[in-house]
Amino acid sequence: MLRFAHTIYMARCVANLIAAATLLAIAAGVTTARGQTAWYEGFEGPTPTWRDAGGNARYRIERHRREQGAAHTGDGCEHLSLRGDHGTFVHIGHDVGRARVIDELLPSVWVKSDRPGLQLAARLVLPRTADPRTGRPVATVVRGSSYTDIGRWQQLRIDDVRRLLMRRVRVLRTQLGPNVDGREAYVDAVLLNVYGGPGATNVWIDDLDIAGFVASPTKPRPAVAPAKSRPGVAPNQSQSPPDRGAGASADARTAGASADGNASCARLVGSVLMAEGRPVFPRVIQHQGEPLEYLRRLGFNGVWLSAAPTAVQLAEANRLGLWLICPPPRPADAKLPDDPAAVPALIGPEYARVLAWDLGHGLSGDRLADTRRWAQWIRAADRRGGRPLIAQPVSDLRAYSRLLDLLLLDRRPLGTSLKLADWGEWIRRRPRLARPGTPIWTTIQTQLSPTVGRQLAALEPAAAAPHTAGIEQIRLLVYTAIGSASRGLLFASHSRLDASDPETRHRATTLELVNLDVQLIEPWAAGGDFQATAEGNRQGVIGAVLRSNRSRLLLPICSTPGAQFVPGGSPGGGLSLVVPGVPESSAAYHLVPGGLRPLRHKRVTGGMRVTLDEFALTDQALLAQDPLVVASLTRRSQAIGPRAAALQRDLAVRKLHVVGQVLEQLAPQSTAARSHPQLSAARKEIQWADGYLASRDYRAAYLHARRAMRSLRLLGRAEWEAATAGLDSPLGIPPAVSFETLPWFRRWTERIRGSQLGPNRLTGGDFEDFNALLAAGWQHLRHTTPGVRTSADLIADAVHSGFYGLRLVARAEDPENPPGVLETAPIWITSPPVAVEAGQIVAIRGFVHIPTAITGSVDRLMIVD
Repeated sequence: MLRFAHTIYMARCVANLIAAATLLAIAAGVTTARGQTAWYEGFEGPTPTWRDAGGNARYRIERHRREQGAAHTGDGCEHLSLRGDHGTFVHIGHDVGRARVIDELLPSVWVKSDRPGLQLAARLVLPRTADPRTGRPVATVVRGSSYTDIGRWQQLRIDDVRRLLMRRVRVLRTQLGPNVDGREAYVDAVLLNVYGGPGATNVWIDDLDIAGFVASPTKPRPAVAPAKSRPGVAPNQSQSPPDRGAGASADARTAGASADGNASCARLVGSVLMAEGRPVFPRVIQHQGEPLEYLRRLGFNGVWLSAAPTAVQLAEANRLGLWLICPPPRPADAKLPDDPAAVPALIGPEYARVLAWDLGHGLSGDRLADTRRWAQWIRAADRRGGRPLIAQPVSDLRAYSRLLDLLLLDRRPLGTSLKLADWGEWIRRRPRLARPGTPIWTTIQTQLSPTVGRQLAALEPAAAAPHTAGIEQIRLLVYTAIGSASRGLLFASHSRLDASDPETRHRATTLELVNLDVQLIEPWAAGGDFQATAEGNRQGVIGAVLRSNRSRLLLPICSTPGAQFVPGGSPGGGLSLVVPGVPESSAAYHLVPGGLRPLRHKRVTGGMRVTLDEFALTDQALLAQDPLVVASLTRRSQAIGPRAAALQRDLAVRKLHVVGQVLEQLAPQSTAARSHPQLSAARKEIQWADGYLASRDYRAAYLHARRAMRSLRLLGRAEWEAATAGLDSPLGIPPAVSFETLPWFRRWTERIRGSQLGPNRLTGGDFEDFNALLAAGWQHLRHTTPGVRTSADLIADAVHSGFYGLRLVARAEDPENPPGVLETAPIWITSPPVAVEAGQIVAIRGFVHIPTAITGSVDRLMIVD
C-alpha cells in the first residue's frame, strides 16, 4: 500500500516562443523593389574599415588588410584571415550611418571564401524603446543569406528588412514587455559572420551596397563596439565559453552549404534546420536492415542508423538523396584526445549525406563528461563544421543542451497509461528544462511495445500476436508532435519493414501514407512559427496553428481519453475552430490529397471561425490570402492524390478484414457480427472509393475511404469499451490494450475465471515494519531537484489496513515560488525482486491515496513493473 501526502507541484511557467527567420518553399519568389542606391563602399582605399565585433568562438584574426587585384569589381577589396574553434559565430561589423528601415531597404555585399556558412546580418536600433538593462535604445540583429559557393564571389543579401524587424519586435515584446516599439528603426551597422568552422577561414569582401538608403534623423550611437580584452586574453581573441551555446542566442547559428553538388552541410538557423538551401523537416526511420532504396520509396527522407555508416551505405544515400542520422566514426585507437585542437579532420566529404551526428540514447548525468569530450572530438574532426549534434538525454537536459544542437524526446505512449493529450503536454513542457531555443525532435511509435507481444506470446505461444499501431494512432502522434513544435520525427521500428507478412505490409502502407500527409504540410513543419492554439466547439479537439509570413496552417487534433489504446470517434457533424491572428483578407481551404476545397469561414471576436463539415481524428486547413500559396498547395495535393487515395483505400480494406475477423472470434456463432450496420457502411464507402479511383477523382476516393475507416473505428471502440468495462484500467491485463488483441483478452479471462489467488510473494508489502523493509531489500531513492524537499516514512495516518502505511512526500521548499517543471520523479521506492517462474500469472495490486492533485509533471504518480 502506497500513500502520497502533501505532494504538490505548482506550475508557474510562461512559454516564450522565439521565431526564427525562415524560408518556405511554397512562399518563395517574393521580390523587393530597390530604391536608388545612396550608400556604397567599394574598398578601394588602403585602410581596412571592417571592425572586429566579437563572437562566441575562440578565435584569432591573423591577417586583415586591403588587397589589390583580387576584387569583385574595381581594383581593391578587403581580405581577412581568421583561425578559430569552439563556437558558431565571429562577427565583423561595418558602420553604415543610420539607414531608416523602409520597404526598399536592401543591404548586400559580395563575398568570396574558402569555407561555407558565412552570413550577412544587420544591426537594427529601435530609438523609441529604451533597454531597461542599459537605458540605451534597444538594438537587435536580423540575418540574411549565407555563403555557399566556395572559392567564387557570391552576393549576400538581407531581403525584406521591415518584415524581419517586425518578427524581432514580437520576440522582444516577450522579453522586454509589450511596449517595444519598432517605429523609426534604423540600421547602424552591417555584420558578417566570418566563422566557417574549426580551423582557418579566408574571406574577401567587396561592394557593400545599401539600396533604398534613407538617412534617419536620429542621432547615431557608435556603430560597432570592438571586442573588449580581458585579463589574459588577447584583444582579438574572445574567451571560449565552457560549453557550446553558452552565451549565444538561439538565432546566432548560420545556414551554409558545401560545393558537393548534390548535398549541403546542415546547419541550424534558430530552430530551423537548413540544408541544400532550404528548410528541412526530417522524417527518419530506424534502420533494421532494409535496403535504403525501399525506405526511400516509402517516403522517408532520412534513415537513423545504430552504427557509423559503411562506405556502401554512404554511396547509396548519396545516390538516393537520402539523409543519414548516425554515430560518427570512432578514432582508430578508440581514444579521444584531451585537447580537441589535436584532433585530425577525420570526417571528410564522403559523409556529405549525414544530416546530424547521434551521440547516444538514454543519457543521464553520469555520462555528461564523456559526452562533452565526444562532442568536442566530433566538432574538431568534422571538416564541414556546424553539422548538428543530437542525442536523447533522460535527465540533466539543460547541461546536455549546452553540448548539443538538437534534443530527441523519446516517450512512447501507445498501450500505456499516458493519455495522448498529456503526451503532447509533455513534449511542450520538456524544452523548458533545456537551454532556451534548443530545437526538439520527437519519436513516433509505429508498433506496440515488444513487452506486450512477449506477454501475449506467453499466453498463447502458437498464435501470432498483432503488434502494429493503426493509421489513426500514428497520425495522432505525428500531428500532436508537429503541433507541439517538434522540428523532426523519428519513426521507431523494432522489426524490418520489407518483410512479406500481411501485418508488416500493412505497417509499410501506413507509414507511406503518413509520409505523404507530412510532405503536404512540410514547409510549415520545417520552418513555420508555432503561433497559438485554436479553440474548438467540440470537447477533446484542439487546433494547432503554424504560421508563415504568407499563410497559416491549422491542424485540428481529436485526442479522446483512451486513444492510446483504441482511438475514439471524431465529432459527428461540423467542427468549428476560432483561429487567432489571421489577416482579414485570408480565405480558408480544406487540405486533402487530390485537391483543395474552400471552407466556410467568418470573422468573429478573437479571430476567424473556420468550419469543417467533415472531420476525421486529424485534419489540415490552409488559411491564406496569397493566390500563389493556394496554387502551390493545390499542385502539391493533386500530385500526391493518386497514391494517397489508393493507400487510404487499401488501409480501409485491411481494417475491414481485421475488424471482421476480431468480431467473429469474439462471437463465432453470431451472424449479427458479420452483418453489423457499421461493417455494411464501411463496405459501401469502399465501393464508392473504388468507383472514384476508376474515374480518377482522387480527392473523393480518399474521402470515401476515410469515411469507411471512421465507421470501422467507431465499431472497434464500442467493442473495446464493452469488453473492458469491468476493468479499473486496461493495463491490468495485457491483452486489453488494443482492439486487435480482444480475442486474447476473452480467452485469458475465461482461463482465469474462478482461479484463486495464492499467497503474497512480495515481502514487506504490508509496510508495517521499517526494519523488515530494509532487510527485504526495499530501496528509497531520490533525484535531487532544486527547490523540492522529499521524505519517506511509515506513519499511522497512511494506514489502509493494519497499523501503518508508507507516506512519500515531495513539496516545494518555497510554496510561493515552486519549480515550474520537474525533469524526473524527485522520489521513488523500489521493491525487492519477486521469485516467479515463466508461465505463471502474477497479480500486482496495492492501495494508493493522493490527497492533493499532483502538478508540475504529466506523469504524476507512476507505478512500473
